[in-house]
Amino acid sequence: MMKRLKAIFCFGMVLLTMTGCASINYNEIAPNAGAFKPKVAVVLPAIKMPEGVEQEVDKVVKAIYDAAVATKRFDRVMDPMDARFQMFNNRELQDAVMSYTTKLRSLGVSDKDSCRKIGEIYQVDTIIVGDVGKWGHVKYADEKAGEVGMAIKMVDAATGSVYWKASHTAKKTYSLFKPDLVDMAADLAKKIFDYMPKSK
Repeated sequence: MMKRLKAIFCFGMVLLTMTGCASINYNEIAPNAGAFKPKVAVVLPAIKMPEGVEQEVDKVVKAIYDAAVATKRFDRVMDPMDARFQMFNNRELQDAVMSYTTKLRSLGVSDKDSCRKIGEIYQVDTIIVGDVGKWGHVKYADEKAGEVGMAIKMVDAATGSVYWKASHTAKKTYSLFKPDLVDMAADLAKKIFDYMPKSK
């Protein structure tokens, strides 16, 4: 009897482990997320990158943009180049984005006024904020791997409410040829967006 219970327990642990591998590291959906019906979104060009790889930011924005478009849950996602152009040519927008992202990252506060200003200037109802915590090729004792860690927040531009946030880390081992981190970021963004909450 004990052996049978042990076997069932072990099988359950294996099943749990396999299921966990298919999920993502973190996924939080606000209680009222189902009531929000996003139509037009922008991926903020101000993505936080690890030190030394800031030059890759436009590629990450494009990866998140492509993943958002692929969900077919928005009527339109603003072209990243247009969003970047507007931000660099509009001081009021620059100040709003800087104020919003600084408070969000340092204090964990989604500032309503800055958020509304961003939404008004970009003419969107949804703001997508991305952060990259890992980006590089690393070497462990017994393996080499490419690693990309990404977090995504989706915000109601009118209220500043964060109705969905999720994060995950992708790891791809290699022996000779280094995996392309941009390709990994694209796949990772799509995987995270698979968990975007559906409107009711």
